[in-house]
Amino acid sequence: MFKNLLVPTDLHDGLPKLTTYIDALAAAGIEKLVFLHACPIDDDGDKPRLREQKLERARQSLKIDPTQVPANIKADVIIDNRRPADTILDTVEKHQIDLVLVSRPIRNLLDEKLFGSTTIGVLQRIKIPVMIFRPQLLWVLTRAELNLRCQQLFRNLLVPYDHSPSAQHLIQQLRKGVQRQTGTGIASITLCWIISDAGQGELGVGEERPRAEKILAELKNEFTGYGLSVETEIRVGNPIVEAQLAAHDRDIHAIAVSSASVGKIWELSIPSFAGDIIRRCVFPVIYFPPAGR
Repeated sequence: MFKNLLVPTDLHDGLPKLTTYIDALAAAGIEKLVFLHACPIDDDGDKPRLREQKLERARQSLKIDPTQVPANIKADVIIDNRRPADTILDTVEKHQIDLVLVSRPIRNLLDEKLFGSTTIGVLQRIKIPVMIFRPQLLWVLTRAELNLRCQQLFRNLLVPYDHSPSAQHLIQQLRKGVQRQTGTGIASITLCWIISDAGQGELGVGEERPRAEKILAELKNEFTGYGLSVETEIRVGNPIVEAQLAAHDRDIHAIAVSSASVGKIWELSIPSFAGDIIRRCVFPVIYFPPAGR
């Protein structure tokens, strides 16, 4: 499903490690890989020596051994002098990227509003999916573990589904992607409907379950014939907690979400499931931007 991968890094997020796992990423179906570091000129003022030190650090951190690059993948490194968000979006267009892989620590919404977030700023403007890793995952995995993880980057996906417009859009994007997929990529999808128990008694949950079962069964049939393993599940409880438990129980590699409200000011008063997953979930998350961008 994903062929051209962009990896923007600030050099402290664990992502430079992936320069030594290019063959593993090729095994996941990646055919073009671009590492990107933005080093804005105005951050250094009139200190050319300091800037040269930063550039040299970036060159060394993102150095690729050409002998370790398989013939079936093209790997490049770009060091740019503009602001990260603009550089990422321009690189996506120029190199026909179809997935951006970023590393972002767990943060709450208030921190985001007070101190800003390059990742959230990109999510508000980008037209292609973004995969979000936690830095801790990249730091603690051994070489053998990270090698296997790169090979199975998005092999098994959890798709929380509630039949909302955002959820329906997400399904449409996944369907288009797996239809185009050849060889390695997404192998299984678990469609998980989570019935929130907040403010609902057993009667309310009981009324929603038959509807959820019917819709999930229809969705499962729609994915038949694409060479995927498709499972469905209904859970009751806190959506964020249950999504992560489902990911754990199902041996999931990433959780797929979509939303038009991520990063918007109204999230302060009306929480977004996708926004909460992106900020709080320990599992990798693939965010699909809303329709119309």
